[in-house]
Amino acid sequence: MKQPHVVGIGASAGGLEALSAMIGALPVDLGNSYVVVQHLSPTHRSMMVQLLGRETAMAVREVEDGAKPEADIVYVAPASRNVIIRDGQFVLLETVREALPKPSVNVFFSSLAADLGEDAIGVILSGTGSDGTVGLREIKASGGFTFAQEPGTAKYGGMPQSAIDAGCVDWVLPPESIAAEIANITRNRGVALKPPAHTTQQPATTIKKLLLKVKQYTRIDFGGYKEATIWRRIERRMAANHVFSIEDYLMLTESQPDELDRLAKDILISVTAFFRDPDAFEVLASQLPVLFKGKQPGDEIRIWVPGCATGEEAYSIAILLSEMLGASASLYKIQIFATDLDNEAMNFARRGLYSEGSLAELKPALLSRYFQAQRGRFEISRTLREMVVFARQDLVQDPPFLRLDLISCRNVLIYLKNDLQAKIFSTFHYGLRPGGLLFLGKSEGVFQQDGLFDVVDKVSRLFRRRGMENRLPAGGFQFPSLGSIPSGNTTRQPEAEQQLLSAAMRRYLPATILINGNFEIQHIFGDTSPFVTLSPGKPTLNLQHLICRELRTDLQLLQHHVEQKLESATGRPRPMLINGEQQFIRLAVHPMENGVSSQLFLVSFEKVPPESPGERVTSEATGDTHSVRDLEDELTTTRERLQTVIEELETSNEEMQALNEEVQAANEELQSSNEELEAANEELQSTNEELTTVNEELQIRSNELAEALNDLEQVQNAISYPLLVCSESARLLRFNAPAASLFSLNASSLQQPLTVMQLPPGMQEFGKQVADALSQRKTITTSVFSNERSYLLNVTPYGTATSNLQGIIITLVDDTERLSRERELRKEQDKLLAIIHNSVSLVSMKDLAGRYEFVNRRFESFFAVNGYELVGKTDAQALPASIAREFRDKELEVVRRQEAIESIERITLANGAERTLRSIRFPLIGDDGLIYGICTQSNDMGSAS
Repeated sequence: MKQPHVVGIGASAGGLEALSAMIGALPVDLGNSYVVVQHLSPTHRSMMVQLLGRETAMAVREVEDGAKPEADIVYVAPASRNVIIRDGQFVLLETVREALPKPSVNVFFSSLAADLGEDAIGVILSGTGSDGTVGLREIKASGGFTFAQEPGTAKYGGMPQSAIDAGCVDWVLPPESIAAEIANITRNRGVALKPPAHTTQQPATTIKKLLLKVKQYTRIDFGGYKEATIWRRIERRMAANHVFSIEDYLMLTESQPDELDRLAKDILISVTAFFRDPDAFEVLASQLPVLFKGKQPGDEIRIWVPGCATGEEAYSIAILLSEMLGASASLYKIQIFATDLDNEAMNFARRGLYSEGSLAELKPALLSRYFQAQRGRFEISRTLREMVVFARQDLVQDPPFLRLDLISCRNVLIYLKNDLQAKIFSTFHYGLRPGGLLFLGKSEGVFQQDGLFDVVDKVSRLFRRRGMENRLPAGGFQFPSLGSIPSGNTTRQPEAEQQLLSAAMRRYLPATILINGNFEIQHIFGDTSPFVTLSPGKPTLNLQHLICRELRTDLQLLQHHVEQKLESATGRPRPMLINGEQQFIRLAVHPMENGVSSQLFLVSFEKVPPESPGERVTSEATGDTHSVRDLEDELTTTRERLQTVIEELETSNEEMQALNEEVQAANEELQSSNEELEAANEELQSTNEELTTVNEELQIRSNELAEALNDLEQVQNAISYPLLVCSESARLLRFNAPAASLFSLNASSLQQPLTVMQLPPGMQEFGKQVADALSQRKTITTSVFSNERSYLLNVTPYGTATSNLQGIIITLVDDTERLSRERELRKEQDKLLAIIHNSVSLVSMKDLAGRYEFVNRRFESFFAVNGYELVGKTDAQALPASIAREFRDKELEVVRRQEAIESIERITLANGAERTLRSIRFPLIGDDGLIYGICTQSNDMGSAS
């Protein structure tokens, strides 16, 4: 039974709308579990469970600690708690108090990738910021499926756009289409392909054809990749194209060749991150001072990062070096060779532009030190960029870099077969200097070649090259064919058959050695000690160096013959002394299969019986005219000459090998120089474009400033009152037309002190107010007078973002008419108050809340209250309760009816006297037609009786 998918859905602002659309469109019988991680306020009770429950027939629950995900259930992460999945169970984590969104989408997605791998599905919906990008990258790297909402359909496109920019999204779709694609992936899971162990020969042949087409189209050979990895990646692409058989997919690639490139990218998995596995990088950082202990300024520091993808790992190591060396980094010749097969990924790395989401896990100090914000993205600093050289390289077929201090090859080898891993480790050992470090991914190890490396830190997968010499593996790496996928029906041979074969081999098969095309011994059968000896000095497995002198020439000639003709070849019988007895030995070399090219050969030492006396007599009777001894002497001489030629050829080969290594080193330097020139050219082009852009912006800014200056002049001249602008030293900088008329100013008045300005007749100098505003740095408002007019003087200091104080603005508003009207209003007010206070009626005013705003003197004497103390109080606070209730009821009736009401009230005063009042209450209505208060006028009718 297949493990169900777990679908993680991350959202933030505007996410409810997208979640409702997606959840509502999901079929209810797919068997998947869905986990919604929506940013929520920790202090607000979430209604997310109830809201999503209205959109689907599936059960919607809040995540509980320790619960296992169940099929066809939607889980909602609780507010203020992070949720992860570990060993198939939900785990709730307390969040630290920091300014990060809660619950974290990144935290859940990363745990989902680690726990479920290829069974994980990640979805990013509407939201601001970049939460979820790092986690989505982990899901893609582990082989899961990744989705992002199309930013145009999202209320807030920040989160989906960040994931898209990071290059870790398989599908960009609206929410409803995401639901349909998840349904398609789930329902067709396992239909397209069967596991490799149960496949038939026909699909295997089709896979072989497919990989051959990929190699022809992309120049990338995936023959050495693990079969399971190849099958899974093909299945992903088939699901993406809605194809359900491998034959149909092969036909699709014929009509759409670009699909071969997409398949290659899926197999390569060009996904990485800055400081991926931070603990491992901390261990590496602690080892760098030891690694470079003997380095002096001017020395080379050479590092190789194969499989660099989009460059994050290479730049991470560059940051470690910069942090360790500090300002002295420029004194060393630092070269970080970052290589990969994916040209598109390396072009991205060369630009060095990363989204905010890609840098979410980077420490703020490192971000500010080594990156520059640029139009919503972050660009790697020039110092780091100059350290790294990017180049396309096939880790298997191309020669390695040499004299390396460090090789960082993380999460690449896990996809390759063991024999290919062993050869690559030999290549790494060859490229590293003695004591150099090898840094691998957390799921990788050197067990295939553990004799070449010592463990520095097992947990962090850090190894040191052993000091033993090593030769570069010759002939390149051969990729096994997928056609050799074993059948699941293979059964063990019967024991009797094995015994028969073993006995027959011992009895009839001569001593035999299996070698490769470089004469390296792969396996030995039988007793070969009479023919093979181990010489003093450095041990070797090369048969040319181990075989006895009599057979060495035959070995090279016969192996060359078999390699060219693809058929068996035998040499002449050679007399040899074996166990004190002379025997004739004939060397025979056989291919693994006649007519089939192979890198393996069988070398057999066949015993040939000597000629009988009768045969010898017959031979002599033939009348052979040549002497046997002469022929033997001539043959001996020829062998010696041939041996000399062979030795000279071996010497030439060694010299050629040394020359080849020098050429490789020179090629490497040229490649590095070419990369630097390309980078410099790109930077010059970029700089030129930037200068052009800056020039255009400056021209635009100049025009804008000219327009702004014209607008400013029009605005200041449109102001009807005088306006002066002065510097901080009280010198005139700008004035408008009314100011020029009032103070007799002209163009020559600019930059003159205010003290020399001509004032209107009778106006006092206001230099003191200006000085006070400058010294106190606050606005000062006062009145100044001339013989004829009155002015309101306003002195306001102003500054800029770079200077606290730059000058002052002076305005003089003519308020002569205002003062005159104020005097007239005050006179009329005094008359009105005199009439009201001397009236025999009780007059009061209240606001709508019943608080007194005014009472006349007759009211004060009648109720024995103080008018000033009464203002702001209600009847309940100042008068007896019975009076207060009656007054308030009548006032509310006035408000309700919005008209005057007359009434007669019989009241009992505080001194016990009973009085009768004849009152009229009317509303006070403002210009807006609304009541803002109530006025009451009452006349004393005498005692109640």
